[in-house]
Amino acid sequence: MNSTSEATDPPAPAPKPKKHISAQRRIITWIFIAILLVIVLFEWRAKTSQANTVKNLEAAMEQAGDVGEISFVDFQTIKEGSPSEDIDESGAILRKHHYRWNGVFKTYDLRILVNDDEMVITFDTLADGEPVGGINRISKKKMEALIQKEKNESGIKPVKAEPAETEPAEKKPVEAEPAETKSN
Repeated sequence: MNSTSEATDPPAPAPKPKKHISAQRRIITWIFIAILLVIVLFEWRAKTSQANTVKNLEAAMEQAGDVGEISFVDFQTIKEGSPSEDIDESGAILRKHHYRWNGVFKTYDLRILVNDDEMVITFDTLADGEPVGGINRISKKKMEALIQKEKNESGIKPVKAEPAETEPAEKKPVEAEPAETKSN
């Protein structure tokens, strides 16, 4: 027996055939995915190189103890990746090295100060600014001006190297002066 409910049910829709994706569209999709992966890899490499360098530098400076300085040669072995380097030697005592790891979307920075003894004394990860790690540098020009100002305030006059003026003894006759006599 047929029930009326079965007769009134609409027939099930026929399954739609799958769309055929062209080979060109698949190639373009895979090229786009590959480009995105390269960009992400490039950015990740820049970020991790900078982060690992900072982490290793912090560990080396902590290991140095109370001194808190490491040699610049040791820093060169700690540095990871291939950052660009700018050197600013305008400081009177401290030289600033600015390292940049360039990603696609962001630049990752590390600035270090190196003293005359080739020791790294401080660092930070800021992009710009004069104080590095809280230490302001004095430029060579400012240092010379400060020294000159101190000399002027203290009254010390610069000594000029001039030859002494002396005449030979032969040209200057020595006159004998009569001795004074006391009269009583």
